[in-house]
Amino acid sequence: MKRADLIMDVAACNLEGNANSGPIGKPFNVKGSDVQQLFNISAKDRAYYALKTRVIAYREELEDACNHFNLGELLFNIPFKQISPDLTVSDKQDKVYAGLGYDVEAIKQLGILFNKLDLNSPHFINTDIDIAHSLLTILNKIVDYARTVVNYYLSDENLIQIKSNKDEARITEIYAHLEEFIDIRKKCISGIKSQLASLESRITRESVLSGIKEIVDNEGEIGRAVSLMGIIAVTIWSLG
Repeated sequence: MKRADLIMDVAACNLEGNANSGPIGKPFNVKGSDVQQLFNISAKDRAYYALKTRVIAYREELEDACNHFNLGELLFNIPFKQISPDLTVSDKQDKVYAGLGYDVEAIKQLGILFNKLDLNSPHFINTDIDIAHSLLTILNKIVDYARTVVNYYLSDENLIQIKSNKDEARITEIYAHLEEFIDIRKKCISGIKSQLASLESRITRESVLSGIKEIVDNEGEIGRAVSLMGIIAVTIWSLG
């Protein structure tokens, strides 16, 4: 549903209410007083439609980014198979690209950095593989949290339940948490891209590995942001 349709939904609800209250068989005319009543939407409805509009807009934003990313015309040298066999599936690889905002330059930089690491030693003694896998896991989480929020916690069906069962204050609270989630996710992706760009000029394996460790550190800026995204996602679910 497009955002413009939401306005029509509100209008339709009010028109139906006015039409049903009048005598049967008489034409329905919108006069000055009727126009005022038509847009006399309750505070709860305003909060709900603000939330619904934001969810739909963000859902479309994520879908459009995915649809406009043409992997077939691009060549990325990310050694997924060397890092982990479970990363050979296209869905998880797509989440890596999505976790970087489908930014072609950032994706290329990621491949360049990974190819400076030692990914050939056995997995059980290979620190490089562990660190590389941690970074790809973070990128997957960034995508999973967003998709879970807009497609499940705030799915169309759950939005209907929120409208029916929650008051204005609760709906407004959900909206605020959603905006916070979107803002943190945007800054998190930007931060990762910025750090990848700064690491591209590093030559040695050790310096690259040290830089990636900073990104994946749970107590670092990115690590805390990703953790907070997960907490906010669960909070949205609990409020709904």
